[in-house]
This record gives sequence, C-alpha cells and structure tokens, in this order.
Amino acid sequence: MATAIKKTRATLPDRAARVVPGAAALEFRVYRDNGGRYNWEIVDDGGESLVHSSSFASRDDAVRAARHVYEGACSARFELDVPKERQTVAA
Repeated sequence: MATAIKKTRATLPDRAARVVPGAAALEFRVYRDNGGRYNWEIVDDGGESLVHSSSFASRDDAVRAARHVYEGACSARFELDVPKERQTVAA
C-alpha cells in the first residue's frame, strides 16, 4: 500500500529578517500627536525622522497607511530625473 505524501507550502522569510549589507537601519513608528491625531514616520538608526506622514483620525488608519508604504517600497521605481510635468513644488 502506498503512503500519501503530505504537500506543504514553502514559507518565505520575513522581510525584516533580510538585511542588505551597508543599508541604513530604518524603522516605522506610529504615534499620537498633541492634537490627538495619529501619524507615522520613518526614522534612521540614529532616531532622525526621514519621512513624516499626514495625520490620521485613528491609529488603525495610520498603521494601515504605514504598512502600505512598507509593503510597496520594495517594488517602487527609483527615478532620479522626474519629468517636469510630474514635478511638484513644496508648499
């Protein structure tokens, strides 16, 4: 009598476990501001804020937005020369 083979799915390693040599250690942080709204930011290993989000009404919304950025970052294009029609002016 033959024995059934159990099929299992391979699991991918956690993205956080993959370290790129020479890359900066970055961290996402979600916090509540003095006005009671929530924000997320990306900080470097020295604690300096590199990116700061707009504010969100709930912590869950801020976490969801931060996770969206985190998960999409690995597939983002890196463009040094942005076409003029896509450039924005800082307010």
